[in-house]
Amino acid sequence: MENKLKAIAEKIKRHSLWILPAIVALIILSPAKAEIRTFLLVLSIECTAIFMSALSARVYTKMDFTKEAVSNLGYIFIGVHLCVGLSVLGVYIAQFTP
Repeated sequence: MENKLKAIAEKIKRHSLWILPAIVALIILSPAKAEIRTFLLVLSIECTAIFMSALSARVYTKMDFTKEAVSNLGYIFIGVHLCVGLSVLGVYIAQFTP
């Protein structure tokens, strides 16, 4: 039981470095419903892009990235995110331009 409490305290300490500034930013900015929905949309698109990066790294390559060609993994990650970003930009322009 004491080990679990120490583990929880460590997680709180470790994550407080990004949670506290996020809470302060939310209080200062006080986002409206539309901004929160936009943030959640961007978050879901990025999660999809990360999933596609991992999937493409798994499907198209058989190498162990921890031992050889570490930079190739970065190229796959950047390539997928550029494609997803350009797709989102295209949809945005197509929907919201008069």
